[in-house]
Amino acid sequence: MSAVNHYTSRIFLTVRYLVGLFGLTLTRTSTELSSFRIHAGHGRHDDSRPLPAELAAVLDDRNPDLQALRARYRGMDSPFKPGSFWRRSRRLRDLNLKYFRGDNAYVWQLRQLGDNARLKFFLLAQYISALDTHKLLERTHEDGAFGCWTFDFQEMPTASRDLLDSVNEIYFLDRHWGLLSRTDVTVVDVGAGYGRLAHRMVECVPGLSRYLCVDAIPESTFLSDHYLRFRKADHKATVLPLDEMEAGLAAGRPDLAVNIHSFSEMPLSAIEAWIGLLARNDVPALMIVPNEGDKLLSLENDYLRLDFGPVLERHGYVLAAREQTVADPDVRDLVGVGDWFMLFTRDGAEPTSGAS
Repeated sequence: MSAVNHYTSRIFLTVRYLVGLFGLTLTRTSTELSSFRIHAGHGRHDDSRPLPAELAAVLDDRNPDLQALRARYRGMDSPFKPGSFWRRSRRLRDLNLKYFRGDNAYVWQLRQLGDNARLKFFLLAQYISALDTHKLLERTHEDGAFGCWTFDFQEMPTASRDLLDSVNEIYFLDRHWGLLSRTDVTVVDVGAGYGRLAHRMVECVPGLSRYLCVDAIPESTFLSDHYLRFRKADHKATVLPLDEMEAGLAAGRPDLAVNIHSFSEMPLSAIEAWIGLLARNDVPALMIVPNEGDKLLSLENDYLRLDFGPVLERHGYVLAAREQTVADPDVRDLVGVGDWFMLFTRDGAEPTSGAS
């Protein structure tokens, strides 16, 4: 069965690459290979809520600070730089800076759900609510700012993909790593995007001491810095520019690294650099959510994918826990979510924070 799944994934990736040549995007709408939809390759957003006044003028592609950051990153000879997926032409087509929490390369809010998005969000929200033994959905909320689509249901909080994914990820880490019972925890988010999980962890994880956001994309560094300050999460969440990252990680001594749908968008050389950096800093645990089910595949040139499992093994990271992001098979099939959570622990890593 695994061989069949691997084969069908390759077919899907090949078709998606060919469709992309025409400026379109192919996304699955269920776990079946035959269930997919083709749509425009640019992002969308919900503009029904006004932008926060303090950031409306700042979130501009011509912002001098962003332009300086782009020039700074371009000038670096860094092994962490991304590959073809994050080409600037693609980022501009898919990303509207003012509505960065819409449906775009950071979070596929709607495009993966296909038709009946409200019904699918209801099923997801109901599923996450049933898991919520620590009442995290009462500690954090969704306001739909910056273009985020939201759904309201009776007897449940306002739902978004940002909120539900984040709470689900926190509970996986609690089940298999004891996140919510630990104290003085430092997390590093590799490929932190706009700071989605950083914001939610600051609000939901009582033992969180520091959350370090790192990303080789200048737009991500720019957006996460402004977003986390807007959310008043910057007392714990710190955004490290690419050229300050190695020193920041060495000083921060992270207990846990997370990589959500990010390694799957990088070439093998960049993945090797990131995992090597984590190993050099003795980061003892690493959570990965790949793009293609439970397949650990790089993205070399929009088409070719290579297994990066051996890179993890070479640096001492071994699989400790693995489960589908939606455990209920009926919900998983109806919503069309086929992602997996994977937790790796590193042999020989020095212990840092412990569970209380």
